[in-house]
Amino acid sequence: MTNAETGTRIKYARGLRNATLDEVARKVGVTKSTIQRYENGKINAIKIPVVESIAAALQVNPAWLLGKSDDMELPVQKLPGIMRYYSMLNETGRQEAEKRVEELTHIPRYALCIRAAHNDYAADPEEQERMREDLSTLQWPDSRIYD
Repeated sequence: MTNAETGTRIKYARGLRNATLDEVARKVGVTKSTIQRYENGKINAIKIPVVESIAAALQVNPAWLLGKSDDMELPVQKLPGIMRYYSMLNETGRQEAEKRVEELTHIPRYALCIRAAHNDYAADPEEQERMREDLSTLQWPDSRIYD
């Protein structure tokens, strides 16, 4: 595969991910003009570590960028679905996504564990008060079960 063809794939993937040259350059640790030169096939000697970093920034298969694979997308086991969607968000969207995921951790049926842990035999009145406060904030899915 020629450098120009690799560049075309980089530009295509960047368009699919709605990523700017600046965003990709920042993630890769190079200048915007370097990414442009890769996209335009103006790099004489493509550096594999740079292409791998570009692939990581765009969340595509580096072998696809280099024409060694027909599979553009990374194998599913390497990148959970939530991360693929997260990577498509702008900064405002990412902040909102983080808030919503954090909210899910406070719903017992979605959380792996209760986030408060205390010594059941605490004699300290302040610790007992913290335990009461934590217990009062728990929201059970169906409070009738626990009455």
